[in-house]
Amino acid sequence: MNMDSFISNWRRIHKQTTKIMAVAPNDKYDWKPADSAMTLGELMNHLWIAEAGLIAAAKTGVFPKEAPPQIKDTAELIAAYDKTHEEAIATVKAMTPEELAETVAPFGPDAAMSRSALLHLTMEHEIHHRGQLYTYLRIAGCEVPPLFG
Repeated sequence: MNMDSFISNWRRIHKQTTKIMAVAPNDKYDWKPADSAMTLGELMNHLWIAEAGLIAAAKTGVFPKEAPPQIKDTAELIAAYDKTHEEAIATVKAMTPEELAETVAPFGPDAAMSRSALLHLTMEHEIHHRGQLYTYLRIAGCEVPPLFG
């Protein structure tokens, strides 16, 4: 795994995600598009909390026992996400190629994967939920920025 390329791409993805997050109005955090869906606030918080948990799982093999409290202000949430993202990058940069190749099973023994694969899954997870965030914000009547550009 080319770590410099991975981190450069991860930073690009993170920047795109926080760009769309920035348009989320604080007064819509309790809104959701369907009864079975997460609220906008839960989705926003899930992005940063899940990334921190996935990186902890990549490092230790298990998810943290406790999640940080949910944030209900977009500016504060993005600041928390930026901070934990940089901490995540530092954690990943410190991993050796041997550690990245080791197998972990934070989702259970039937879903074992290399730490490297779990890092890629972390980006897939962010991209998936960023797509949901675009949809939520459009339905909620928010003006969303273009993904690229």
